[in-house]
Amino acid sequence: MWSFLVKMGYGGSIAEAGKATKYTNDEGIDGIIKEDKLGLDVIYVQAKRWEGIISRPEIQKFVGALAGQRAKKGVFITTSDFF
Repeated sequence: MWSFLVKMGYGGSIAEAGKATKYTNDEGIDGIIKEDKLGLDVIYVQAKRWEGIISRPEIQKFVGALAGQRAKKGVFITTSDFF
């Protein structure tokens, strides 16, 4: 996931771009990536590898997690479709 976001121009280098959160008790946030090379702002990331459709409750959980972090920006990435 990180190399994909770095290739899009976020975070500087792969080594410095961001960090993954703990796999358990991550409070709905899978990672944090720097928005720019200086790291002045961060983007919170949720990544889901699902075969089913991502529906509104999953997005609402992510929005709640963003609010809990007082985040300004977030990206929800999935291998599935949104409903």
